[in-house]
Amino acid sequence: MPAGNQKVDFLSKASLPLQILLFCHGCYDVLFFLATVAIQIWKGVELPYPRARYGPEFVLIFAFIFIEIMRLSLGSRGNKTENIATLILFLVLSLFSVLANLFLIIWQTYVLRLDLILNLVGIVLIVLQFLCSVWAIVRFGSAR
Repeated sequence: MPAGNQKVDFLSKASLPLQILLFCHGCYDVLFFLATVAIQIWKGVELPYPRARYGPEFVLIFAFIFIEIMRLSLGSRGNKTENIATLILFLVLSLFSVLANLFLIIWQTYVLRLDLILNLVGIVLIVLQFLCSVWAIVRFGSAR
């Protein structure tokens, strides 16, 4: 029983739309990673790829997926625990993910139409997650 006039709130402030987007993006990332690695291997075999660019672009894909796994994990944990600091770190990593997607769209040596579609879908999902997490942060902050 709370002391004095303290109000106990048992309702969760976690954002269901954010959690759904995070889950869907996790599933999408598996497809994205497999497709992007397959496309990159195909480009290296079939296209006259500069050797100095092929390795770093391939490594970027693996670094990008690592950041995505950390980002989605932090977003889910921050949402479920209603932790504002964790969600802010999630927002920062989201900016890096958008930059990686933009690199794969704009500055990659060869950009296929499939690359463009896969990365644009990723950017749209990240922007929606960004907006939902800002909304969740405002809700968590106003509840305290």
